[in-house]
Amino acid sequence: MQTVLVTILSRDHPGIIYQVSRILSDCRLNIIEASQTTLLGEFAGLFSCTLPEGTGLDDVSRTLERELSGSGLVHVVREITADDSPVVSPATHEPYVVTVRGQDRCGVIPEFAGVMSGFDINIDTLRAVSLPDHEDQAEKKVVMFFELSVPKPVNQSALRQALELAADSLGMEMSLQHRDIFEAIHRL
Repeated sequence: MQTVLVTILSRDHPGIIYQVSRILSDCRLNIIEASQTTLLGEFAGLFSCTLPEGTGLDDVSRTLERELSGSGLVHVVREITADDSPVVSPATHEPYVVTVRGQDRCGVIPEFAGVMSGFDINIDTLRAVSLPDHEDQAEKKVVMFFELSVPKPVNQSALRQALELAADSLGMEMSLQHRDIFEAIHRL
């Protein structure tokens, strides 16, 4: 079986997941994994699917084009091959969470992402949220969560030190925790 990745972008509205999953199902694609999010009223969805024998990538793309015509949904369909195997795996990487809090300003994300890139760390998920303004707050605040796949050989002390240096240079607070510890603490 061939694996394909279907990406959907659109202005968010009710029914997108239904509409896309119905079309994929009608094409006999089995959705094996899906992820979606919304940001500023925009929708982004990823659907990993198995493509049945006798159905081509072009068939799926044409069907999506026809069925989504006029809906405002944009799609991309691409094959995932064995050569596209994941860069990270539990055998070679450990899951970590970095939390950053402080004054929102331009350049915060690239500062931390640059440190992570320098350690060959993959950012699996990034969520940055501006906190509501308070009357006693002169500056807008932000909190960011980076879910990471950290290569096992990375020197944890050096990583922590580099992230703390980045946080200090921006006047922000930072914490680095193994994901298991992060989840255990936040379950209480």
